[in-house]
Amino acid sequence: MYQLNFPNGNVQTYSSQGELLNAARLLGGEAKFINGKIYAFVPKK
Repeated sequence: MYQLNFPNGNVQTYSSQGELLNAARLLGGEAKFINGKIYAFVPKK
């Protein structure tokens, strides 16, 4: 499972990297790789 961490402390998990990256795009930002299967959501300014 891939994990997307949000600045407000929320965490969402996805079954694939593509799903995670697509979700981040749809939410108006991007996923920044941290390590392993963990990403941080970075809103676009």
